[in-house]
Amino acid sequence: MILGLVTLVSAEKYPAKDYLKIVTIFTNDIHGGIDRSEASFINPDFPPMLGGGAVAGRYIYQKRQEAEKNDWGFLLIDAGDFYQGTPMGTLSEGEAVIEYMNAVGYDVLTVGNHDFDNGWKNLKKLSEMANFPFLASNLYRKSTGQLAEFIKPYIIKEFQGIKIGIIGATLSSTPSMSYPEHVEDLDFRTEIEGLRRYMPEVRAQGANTIILLTHAWLAYNPEEGYQEVMAKLAEGDLPESYNSSAQAIAHTFPGIDIMFSGHLHRGFYKPWEDPLNHTLIFQNYANGSNLGHVNFYIHRKTGTLAGYDFESDDGTIFTLFEDDFLPDTSLGRMIDYWVQKSEAGFDEIIGSATGQISRSSSGESPMGNLMVDAMLTSTQSDVAFSNHGGVRADLPAGPITPRHVFKVMPFGNRIVVMKVTGEFLQELVEDRVAGSSRGMLVGGARIQIDRSKPDGSRVVKFEIGGQPLEKDREYSLVVSDYLAEGNSGYDRLTTVSPDRINYSGILLRQTIIDYIKNNSPIIPKTDGRWKEGK
Repeated sequence: MILGLVTLVSAEKYPAKDYLKIVTIFTNDIHGGIDRSEASFINPDFPPMLGGGAVAGRYIYQKRQEAEKNDWGFLLIDAGDFYQGTPMGTLSEGEAVIEYMNAVGYDVLTVGNHDFDNGWKNLKKLSEMANFPFLASNLYRKSTGQLAEFIKPYIIKEFQGIKIGIIGATLSSTPSMSYPEHVEDLDFRTEIEGLRRYMPEVRAQGANTIILLTHAWLAYNPEEGYQEVMAKLAEGDLPESYNSSAQAIAHTFPGIDIMFSGHLHRGFYKPWEDPLNHTLIFQNYANGSNLGHVNFYIHRKTGTLAGYDFESDDGTIFTLFEDDFLPDTSLGRMIDYWVQKSEAGFDEIIGSATGQISRSSSGESPMGNLMVDAMLTSTQSDVAFSNHGGVRADLPAGPITPRHVFKVMPFGNRIVVMKVTGEFLQELVEDRVAGSSRGMLVGGARIQIDRSKPDGSRVVKFEIGGQPLEKDREYSLVVSDYLAEGNSGYDRLTTVSPDRINYSGILLRQTIIDYIKNNSPIIPKTDGRWKEGK
């Protein structure tokens, strides 16, 4: 995987006497995923194991030591959404992840939208625990008009007299994805406003290479995302909803050499380069399944970025398979402590069922209905969709424990809420009943399908909340992140604009646990929400 040839070529192209090498390891959207986990996204039936933070930490230690030995610079950075999403991250309110990040020596973190999920006071507490700064150049207090006291707008890292400016920007659309009390008295200004205020200050201190560390996103399809930005610019100006696009920022604000982004949970092995300003945008995958690694070369005389290369033949990203990397034992013990603490009570009874809650490979099922109803309840959305293959087991009659629920939902899927039109919903259902496709699990709606009709016109009845579907109306749709990424034939979901998506970070299985607790005893039933026939 690691190429000795890359080192040789780089040494010839960027000789040490003229260029300083900066080894940069980056993460984003960890969502508490520092424990071992199964890579079900690769093989749901026989998933390989991911080593999590213990494996990542050992790699980080090794690369830092290598950098120190060779007089290279070294950066370890994160672009936000670092703790919310696993039992360990959520129940520790981020403390477990900060302890890990301190241990492996992060240099800096930019706060993401889900880092406010336990309120800004909790985020402030975590910033005080951290041995590194939290950045957000666009986060202000409404009451004072000053920057929030628990963040910094930027830092300057100096290596052998060369200064690198790292400016942070949180997601300006965070208030629309948070409870009002969680962001009370906080003013989320646009990312560009933060850059406009602090870029001159950073340059005045001698930094000729500028990094923007932001939770803004690189589009799922970068080329399409870029064309969308250009189309909006051609119309006159970018609307407010596009200000958080990493590509919009890079194209409309010159002077950013490198950008690390996040939010979308989609990683890219090669950076996107803006055609006008030549900003390089890097983005990793989510949930702690991998690391990003890129080496930058800075011209010693000018302090400017000269080039970059990769450590792997695949590009910047590599997956943390236990078969490929050894874990650090001390980090493993620390993480195991938090896992045991957070998973206490997994065999406690949370509720009961009056009969077996069974699943089905098509049509309605009691287990399928329970799952989508739990999704609706946890998010107060209008409609929920899921795939039959996502339900992996039945629930037994009698007492139910969290361990039973984990068998039903063994994957680390998280809930995603999208704002879409009624027309979009109808097209999505048509996708799932075209040809021999077996349909979907549905909550909040009643749908009738006539398979004797041609593809694209098989939905003959569609009600949401007891009312006929309105094609022009906006609805909130809740799905799993697995489906939001276009899997299982839900590729239409990848066309939803990122500013219309809320990656809640909430584990789907936790919503099922909560639903069983609050609605026990569960009576297995179907109610005719999905029908097929003329």
